[in-house]
Amino acid sequence: MASRAREMYIEEGNAVRKTVAVPRRQEERPVPRKRRGRKTYKRSAIKAEQSMGFDLKYTLVLAIMLVMVILSCVVMLTVQGSVENKERKIESLQEEIQDIEADNTAYENKLNSMYSLEDIYNIATGELGMVYSENGSIIYYENEQGDYVKQYGDVPKTAD
Repeated sequence: MASRAREMYIEEGNAVRKTVAVPRRQEERPVPRKRRGRKTYKRSAIKAEQSMGFDLKYTLVLAIMLVMVILSCVVMLTVQGSVENKERKIESLQEEIQDIEADNTAYENKLNSMYSLEDIYNIATGELGMVYSENGSIIYYENEQGDYVKQYGDVPKTAD
């Protein structure tokens, strides 16, 4: 029975397609104890050394990556600090603008309420000698040369 070949069937669906004969493995010969121990020890030592993973290249790459992460954290914290400082400066400038606008509005209201129309009329007629225009005292002048007029003399009483 030991010399008989085993048969293995590959099935696809419900039909058997192919029969493959698989021979039995030959029995391994025993290796003397002294040699087996040395080979096993060497193999296990090599595997242990390979599986250790902390060789020089790995350690250098790990150290470089660690330095890069630390530097990027430092850069990020510095940039974040400068952004926060600029935000504080912007807020203080906005507060200053609001204060100046409030002062400007107060001055404008003070100027608007300083003189009434009656006060302006009294100053214009009394101190400056101005008078209201009467009918016919307004003279219209047409300028054909440009959009403004320079007056070098008196305006004529009648337009020619």
